[in-house]
Amino acid sequence: MSNSQENPLYRAMEAVKTSAIRDVMTTIPGHIMAYNSVKQRAQVQCGIQRKLGGRYVNVPIIINVPVRFSGTADWVMFHELPAGTEGLVHFAKQSIDAWIDQGGIVAPTDERHFSADDAFFSPGYRSLKTAIPDLPTSGMGMSNRDGSVRIHLTDSGIVLTCGGVSLTVSPDGVTHSGKTTLNGRTEVTAGGLSVGEIEFGDHVHDGVETGSGSTQGPR
Repeated sequence: MSNSQENPLYRAMEAVKTSAIRDVMTTIPGHIMAYNSVKQRAQVQCGIQRKLGGRYVNVPIIINVPVRFSGTADWVMFHELPAGTEGLVHFAKQSIDAWIDQGGIVAPTDERHFSADDAFFSPGYRSLKTAIPDLPTSGMGMSNRDGSVRIHLTDSGIVLTCGGVSLTVSPDGVTHSGKTTLNGRTEVTAGGLSVGEIEFGDHVHDGVETGSGSTQGPR
């Protein structure tokens, strides 16, 4: 132990410092306990315990926590938020009660600082327990956990995957690997249409006697 640490005044100052910052909240990992989709508010459990009375205990659940969804006033990226969703809990420097209700620029409702009552939650920060397997490292996109439903954008094009079916958009055109059901009118205005080796633009039937009548409807 250094001489400074043996100094009673030094130890007293260290104790005061520790006591002063004990209740200061900055950022901490946590997870969703419950989510209100109407108000976009969550109940959040901090993921790191606090030492109290010589033992570690859970931090009380924080309620009415605004959740981050990237976007603007008119557009938003949305996703589900089931219980257990991990993320980072941020704590504001001052009271956010008035801002939550009114937005804009407001005066704080009281003088508290870095309080657990003034939290925000940003989903997406993950422990190894919830790390996503085989997450692509090129371009950008959206996906479920196992990758069976995914939209992937890269410099070479866009690939939409759903189960065993895919839709690929590239500079060469559009390729679809699954069944297609059309519920509206379809028009081909250029380029023509082919099925197998049949070109519909110049397809004719042999052995047909011409006349003034019309053929029957398609069969």
